[in-house]
Amino acid sequence: MLRLSPCSSLPASLTCPQDLPGYFSISLVGILSAMIWTIRWHHQPASYNSPTPRLYLIHLNLVLSDITSSGTFTVSGPLFQPIRAWVGEDVQLSRQLSPKMDVQGMIVKWVRGPLVVHLYRMGQEMEEVQAPAFQGRTKMLRQDMAEGKVTVRIHQVQLSDTGQYACYFQEGSFYNETSFDLQVAERQEGAFSVIGSAQLIRAKQGEDITLSCQLSPKMDAWDMTVNWFRNQTLVHRYPTGEKLEGSQGTEFQGRTELLKCDMAEGKVTLRIQQVQVSDSGPYTCHFRSPDNCDEAHIELHVAASPWLGSCQP
Repeated sequence: MLRLSPCSSLPASLTCPQDLPGYFSISLVGILSAMIWTIRWHHQPASYNSPTPRLYLIHLNLVLSDITSSGTFTVSGPLFQPIRAWVGEDVQLSRQLSPKMDVQGMIVKWVRGPLVVHLYRMGQEMEEVQAPAFQGRTKMLRQDMAEGKVTVRIHQVQLSDTGQYACYFQEGSFYNETSFDLQVAERQEGAFSVIGSAQLIRAKQGEDITLSCQLSPKMDAWDMTVNWFRNQTLVHRYPTGEKLEGSQGTEFQGRTELLKCDMAEGKVTLRIQQVQVSDSGPYTCHFRSPDNCDEAHIELHVAASPWLGSCQP
């Protein structure tokens, strides 16, 4: 099977320290590029009737068959970008695999440009390959890894931490990635950040559940706009207004309520009635004031209730 080393398959903007053993499967784009390059620069360019293109197509078919048979996945990033943080805060960066699968045996690598932010390799955190700027400041939160969610915490972010980050997942010969921007700024008067639960919220089908977010520092949220989303679907909006039902996801209509008793302290709680398995997924709580906005992410997992037969004892 046609393969390239990890250095060949990563973006040119990233370095490739010798911390990822084995080889990555070359991507479809890479295969096609290699075919075009070779045919173009061969000393005796092959015609379409020659065996050379056929040989490449055979290789391409083998590679695609191998990728199809392996466990493939996609990596989802944040709903809103960039991710914003204030100097001195701890920032949690979470990514989710789809379909959900156990990532404890994978390789997970976070980078910012050429710098290795954090490397997790099959149960071990490889601190020796980290860039000096991140040593002693990162930690992998592992409680949700069996569900395909990976969170890395960066302690006391600084202005110099601003930039584009990428997260790579590798399982065997397959890998995928996502990128996002982090912006770190000095805290201004009236500025805030939003804190949500870093742990997976679990519920059973048919239960009522609550999801909460908290402003930091604590401040009155009555005059702010608060939107809750599941993926791209609007779950609830505050203030409600007359157009909520027109923009709210149909599956949530008549089932959501905002608990406002703690809003003066900056805490907003969303209640969803009679949750279903289809309600599972990543939720986003987005606050906006006239001068600032921020969000937090919460993961909900709803388990199906055991089927009960109609027979009674």
